Amino acid sequence: MRDDRVVGLAAGWTALTLPLVALFALSVPAVHASKSAPRPAVRAGLDELGLPVSWYAAWWSTVLVAFALVCFAVAALIVARRPRDRVAWFAALLVVALGAANAPNMEALVEQRPALEGAATVAFQLLLTCLVLFLFTFPDGRFHPRWSSVLVAASLVALVVARGSVATPVSEALFWALLLGLGTGLAAQVHRYRRVSTPEQRQQTRWVTLALAVAVVTQLVFPLLESVPALSRPGAGAALLDMASPAGISAGFALVPLALAVALLRKGLWGLDVVVNRALVYGGLTISLLALYVGVAAGLGRSLGAPGNAGGSLFGAALVALAFAPLRERIQRGVNRLMYGQRDEPYQVLSALGQRLQATGAPYSVLQTVVDSVSVALKSPYVALALQRDGILQVAAQRGSDVPDLLVLPLVHRRQAVGELRVAPRSPAEAFSPADRALLDDLARHAGAAVHAVHLTEELQQSRERLVTAREEERRRLRRDLHDGLGPALASMTLQAETARELLTEQPDVATSILSDLVVQLQSSTADIRRLVYDLRPPALDDLGLIGALRTFLTRSRSSQVDLHLDLPDDLPPLSAAAEVAIYRIVQEAVVNVLRHAGATTCTVRLRAEEGGVVVEVDDDGVGLRGDVSEGVGLRSMRERAAELGGTCSVTGAAGRGTGVRVRLPRTSPVEMAG
Repeated sequence: MRDDRVVGLAAGWTALTLPLVALFALSVPAVHASKSAPRPAVRAGLDELGLPVSWYAAWWSTVLVAFALVCFAVAALIVARRPRDRVAWFAALLVVALGAANAPNMEALVEQRPALEGAATVAFQLLLTCLVLFLFTFPDGRFHPRWSSVLVAASLVALVVARGSVATPVSEALFWALLLGLGTGLAAQVHRYRRVSTPEQRQQTRWVTLALAVAVVTQLVFPLLESVPALSRPGAGAALLDMASPAGISAGFALVPLALAVALLRKGLWGLDVVVNRALVYGGLTISLLALYVGVAAGLGRSLGAPGNAGGSLFGAALVALAFAPLRERIQRGVNRLMYGQRDEPYQVLSALGQRLQATGAPYSVLQTVVDSVSVALKSPYVALALQRDGILQVAAQRGSDVPDLLVLPLVHRRQAVGELRVAPRSPAEAFSPADRALLDDLARHAGAAVHAVHLTEELQQSRERLVTAREEERRRLRRDLHDGLGPALASMTLQAETARELLTEQPDVATSILSDLVVQLQSSTADIRRLVYDLRPPALDDLGLIGALRTFLTRSRSSQVDLHLDLPDDLPPLSAAAEVAIYRIVQEAVVNVLRHAGATTCTVRLRAEEGGVVVEVDDDGVGLRGDVSEGVGLRSMRERAAELGGTCSVTGAAGRGTGVRVRLPRTSPVEMAG
């Protein structure tokens, strides 16, 4: 926008706001004078509470002035930060009108200064006009759809025609004109939100909608309370409600300028958070301390029978001074939680996360619990957990819609990367504060442990699936070998034996030949049975034990090219049958790999007992491992055999430096423990 247009906007805005501020300044003493003569029901309540009328009038004046000052400060901040944005200028005008030309101020002004009735009515009319236009044009300053400008014109004409005077009750015509303008404006906002707005504009709309909803609720609740008998008849209830109404309604409407400031300025403006934070804290603190002072002074005055007693006033002032620090701290904590989540309460966040994780059962529910906890703790619109699977990061749990400019924290468990925690800031272009980062670092450490647990659960499930698959494959192989090989062979031998028996008397030579063939077939079938049994469990383990079986295998495996060295103990602690088979098969596979592929001259096999387990080591001085060689079936088989029993298998080595296989198995496997 050109500078001359900025000057024009500033001039027009000033021309409209200065009269509003002047009318407000004149309305302050008018409000005080008007409330110095309260209605009879309120006056009776003030006497019952021991409160002087001057305090009551000062309360009303203080609340309305505080509300107006908040509006004026927010309007000045908006135009100072966004001088080239016409929407910002219009929003600032609405905020000034809201603080200066609200109904209580203008009604009191007209009551005390009848000559200003026309000016007060025009100011109030300007507030309503700005509100209707705002509903149709926020947040981009355009009409959507374009023909809605016709509705705006009709609504404004209806408001002008039915405006009446601010000093008179709202007429039926003005009520229907307001309903037309506000209703069609809300419909336009719904259409804009669903069909036109960008994600950022939707976020702006949500802020303002929430504030307007709170304002409308407070505007409706307090008048409704006047229908309660205990609060309507003369007495303390009527006085307390009459004093609570301006504070509650003003607090509700104060959220509107604050929400507008957040919606218009928060992008790229970290300092606004401080303004909003301090406004909420000290506004709430002022109202709370004033209510405390009035309540204490009134209570003591009533009990002493002397309204306005100096002792009650002094005691109330002393109590306010003592309550200032703890009350400010409590309100500050509540406002911080409202704006920033629980970043200032890391212990509570981590404790709550731990409790939720304990109550969560399914693995992926654990990840969703972590994501939800981070999102709630920091009020982040998007949080995701990505897991490492086969070297690829995959999102396993998320909350919210993905946005750019995410903060990515690596998840590490025992120095091993297991995933990433991705967190979006509370609003676009907002940086995380040191307090946010400290809390996120703590949460990331706990999330790393949770992700690692999910990895272990997945690996356990995959291991179980492999075990079941291997068992069924083994059964299928046995069935095939028995059904297709041994079964038909035995059936054939039965027929041959019957034929030989029939020919034994008449053709003994033929019978002898058949029996000779039968012996050969029986020997072959016996070898097949031995092979099947050997595949199930090496017979040498049952005949010689694990150490004897290994010595026999290594002795038979000696070759002229490789010198095999044995380092085997004379005895081992009792091992399970599964552990014996795993050790035997792993040594077999490792030694065969050395003989076939290592190009080694020496190979050493060691077996030793350690506390709680057994360690097997196979080392050679061959060509070693090359970086471009992928893991083969043999190495994968050794790892799986060790993992099935809760052990570990590591293969180390470099090109030209030989290879080392180290396997550690526990004495009691997880399967046996479960059994």
